[in-house]
Amino acid sequence: MAEPTKISILGRESIVAEYGIWGTYIVQDLLTNLPSTTYVLVTDTNLGSIYREKFAKVFNEAAAALSPAPRLLTKEIPPGENSKSRQGKADIEDWMLQQTCGRDTVIIALGGGVIGDLLGFVASTYMR
Repeated sequence: MAEPTKISILGRESIVAEYGIWGTYIVQDLLTNLPSTTYVLVTDTNLGSIYREKFAKVFNEAAAALSPAPRLLTKEIPPGENSKSRQGKADIEDWMLQQTCGRDTVIIALGGGVIGDLLGFVASTYMR
């Protein structure tokens, strides 16, 4: 795959745009630039059935080359505004605690507004 288009904002390559980067470029970028022992992918059940398996396959193949290999955990939540709630936040955090996620855990939000809002809040408050 060719290098994706990188768009500079205020002198920093802030936006990466290209068709098909989800399964390859994103994984390599995460593992290279955000090293962690644990990565958590959260999406809704609409997108999970389309993207989760492919992402996990590419991630696990790339992670196997690292020592120690980081782990990938995935969680799907119901789609829609009802998931964006105090209970939804608590459910994700409780699940992460059960999975022994630490402060270095990288949270990957795959989705639109609800997923982005909810996981942004979880990422900013988990273990703080």
